Amino acid sequence: MAGGKASPRQQMINMMYLVLTALLAMNVSKEILNSFVTIDKGQNETRASFEGKLSAQMANFARLAEEKPEKYGDSYKIAKSIQDDADNLISYVNRIKAMTIAETEGKTMEEVYDAKMDTVLGIAYINSKDNYDSNTNIMFGTGEEPDTETRSGDDENFRAAELRKRLEAYRDKINSQINDPSLQASMTRIFNYESTVDADGKPEPWERLNFYHVPLAATISILSKLQSDVRSAQSDAIGKVYADVEGASLKFTKLKDAVIPISTDVTAGGSFEADVFLAAYDDTNPPEIRLGKPGVRVDTTKVPIDLTGDFDVLEMDKNAMGKVKIPAGGLGPQHREGVIIFRPAGLPEVRKKFALDYNVVAPTLVVSPTKMNVFYKGVDNPVTVGVPGFQDRDVVPSISNGSISKGSDGYVVKVTSGNEANISVTCTLPDGSKKTLGPAKFRVKSVPDPVAMYGGKGSSDETIKFSELIASQGVAAVMKDFDFDLKFTVTKFEVSMSIGGQFISKSSSSNRVTPEISEMLKNAKNGQKVFIEGIRAQGPDGTVRSLGSLAFKVVK
Repeated sequence: MAGGKASPRQQMINMMYLVLTALLAMNVSKEILNSFVTIDKGQNETRASFEGKLSAQMANFARLAEEKPEKYGDSYKIAKSIQDDADNLISYVNRIKAMTIAETEGKTMEEVYDAKMDTVLGIAYINSKDNYDSNTNIMFGTGEEPDTETRSGDDENFRAAELRKRLEAYRDKINSQINDPSLQASMTRIFNYESTVDADGKPEPWERLNFYHVPLAATISILSKLQSDVRSAQSDAIGKVYADVEGASLKFTKLKDAVIPISTDVTAGGSFEADVFLAAYDDTNPPEIRLGKPGVRVDTTKVPIDLTGDFDVLEMDKNAMGKVKIPAGGLGPQHREGVIIFRPAGLPEVRKKFALDYNVVAPTLVVSPTKMNVFYKGVDNPVTVGVPGFQDRDVVPSISNGSISKGSDGYVVKVTSGNEANISVTCTLPDGSKKTLGPAKFRVKSVPDPVAMYGGKGSSDETIKFSELIASQGVAAVMKDFDFDLKFTVTKFEVSMSIGGQFISKSSSSNRVTPEISEMLKNAKNGQKVFIEGIRAQGPDGTVRSLGSLAFKVVK
């Protein structure tokens, strides 16, 4: 067949062989067709399993949404919307199945499809399992490219392109409503209908690969698999919505009471304040918190546990925290007991004991300079002012010399003159009365002078390299061993040296080396002396300081 020039008779035989081979290639064995029956049955059983679990989950979700709409209502609406879209997709695919079976078998839609039960005749009961004409015409069309428009005479668009569009819309809706990268990646992977490269390296559209000249039994199995994908995606999405609203399941098997006092030391005449809450809490179902009166204890021998006497029910904030604010009591240790009562939805009541322990002390003023033990004139001096047992809002500081104001972290003191500054505070007691504490006394000093530097050299340096001499751009004023971030700027200086036996001086009215000074310095010889004198620097308070002079021997 492969060699030489064949006679007309041989060419005819060859043509018939090719046609026979093609017919044999298109013939699908009975065993393969029966395997599609098994595959389709498995897909339908998987979908039924999903539907059973989803039905129970949605029924429970609906009950919780009705019982606690403020917590579950919005999330249930999202889950119900996903369920409705899934049901519509499943029904739509069933109608595609029914249409292809009805046309292939020459039956009516009513004979193969129960619209009320949304069920379709199984593959096992189809005679023409290997037929691909009707399903190709319905889902793909009669051309080489997939049709997208509704087929003439159909009440609905059953094209594969329309099916793909609806599946992708379902995927996109889930991804837009649930902000979870892992789930979104899973949805994108499940509903991926990109073209596939065939054996010749050409892209094969999803519609052609799955629904063009594919036996009816295979088409039904593929559609069943897509239905299973829809239910699987629905299960994952609704499970994620439910887990989010439950705060990763919020089924309390262990409860721990939490008591966070504002301070464990309380001044006499002040108030003890604390937050009492469950470490794992539900802000839509806050617990009841009972705080016993002084001397009242929790009787843990009772079932359920309870207080032995009078109690107060704490006010709850939006985070389900009980706010404690009670009179401090007398000086010394104080002890109070209480009970947290939690009533989880659909579960037995839970009670937990808690205790408050704090110490009542006499008020004292605490003033701590943040960076030093004195105040410096003309600069911002950070300081911490407080009274143990009092909140910042109840403490107002004042100063005898200068000003004190609230800063980003504590207070800021400014002093311009004098040798001493005293800080006092006025505290507001719970009954509205005022109490003054202090004063705390501090010395007041001037900011020390900065040190003049040229080319990294200071007054303690005797020599300077020629390269350093001509490379330096000017004179700097540096604060050494000082905690404040202060900046002094050199305002003038004068450079003197001997050139050709004549002593020459050049001055600058800034911190920079002028062009004239630069040219002069280039004439410096090895061993020659260079003098930098009359150095003046201005501080942040506007005062001008004299920084003395520098003298260097040039070395090359």
